[in-house]
Amino acid sequence: RGGGHGRDTLLSALPYVLQPPKLSGVWGQSKNGNGADGVIGKNSSEGEIPEDVPLKRPQPVHRLDRPTSGCLVVAKTKAAAVHLAQQFEFRKARKTYMAIVSGNPKLRSGDFDGVSTYGDGEFKWNRIDNDLEGKSAITDWRVVGKVESLHGKAGQLTLVEVKPKTGRYHQIRRHMAWVCESPLVGDTTYDGGDENALRLRKRGLFLCSNEIAVEHPYYNTPAGQLDWIKVEKDEKMKGCLREDEESGKVVVVAKIDLPEKFEAFLRHESSRSEKFLNQLEGQGKNVDAQIDD
Repeated sequence: RGGGHGRDTLLSALPYVLQPPKLSGVWGQSKNGNGADGVIGKNSSEGEIPEDVPLKRPQPVHRLDRPTSGCLVVAKTKAAAVHLAQQFEFRKARKTYMAIVSGNPKLRSGDFDGVSTYGDGEFKWNRIDNDLEGKSAITDWRVVGKVESLHGKAGQLTLVEVKPKTGRYHQIRRHMAWVCESPLVGDTTYDGGDENALRLRKRGLFLCSNEIAVEHPYYNTPAGQLDWIKVEKDEKMKGCLREDEESGKVVVVAKIDLPEKFEAFLRHESSRSEKFLNQLEGQGKNVDAQIDD
């Protein structure tokens, strides 16, 4: 709370939040209950520590930019850390973000190659396939809602859902600002720095990683598949576990609510805009009355 230490704060806090994983007889059990210290298992010889024992500290396997909020995947064993990190490296992890952008985002097909749309109605998605630093960068996005704003571009703010298919540096922020001409609210790097952008910076960056799906590091192993069969259906759903229809893999899907500041900010901007328009309308009526007199 209050911030100030970044990664060090995260690494210090995680052990108090996460419980050590349950270990099977194959993995071995700790003599003293303190993770990897003094482990004896069927697959370990004296002095060796199996990969599937708890790490001394839970380890994040990817990162979020400092101003971005949301889900962070953390491994509790060495094997899980390696497996999960590879999913992010080879783009197997599926991430979903929510963002508030300034203006009405549109694909500038005349200025950029590799822009397209797919789907229909509320499921219509836009795709940006535009390289960054010479490397492939693909971002899918769709509009979720809009409100009027006194300081948004063209008098509007837009809530968008974004699914990056690659993980380039500031990919979402750059694609929305450069290709769609709708920078993220609070983006001090790509919002252009004009008067309206400066006014919208006061509450920070509005970008949240609110959903993430990864292949389960244990239930997709030969031993794990046998255990998965034994797991009751209601327990699967309770633990955010499900089988992927396309791959057949067991995936973990974690989803969180958006931070309160998203709804509060949109409500505030909409209310201010409505109040201003009502004042203008009232002034217009007074002018008309004076002319009639």
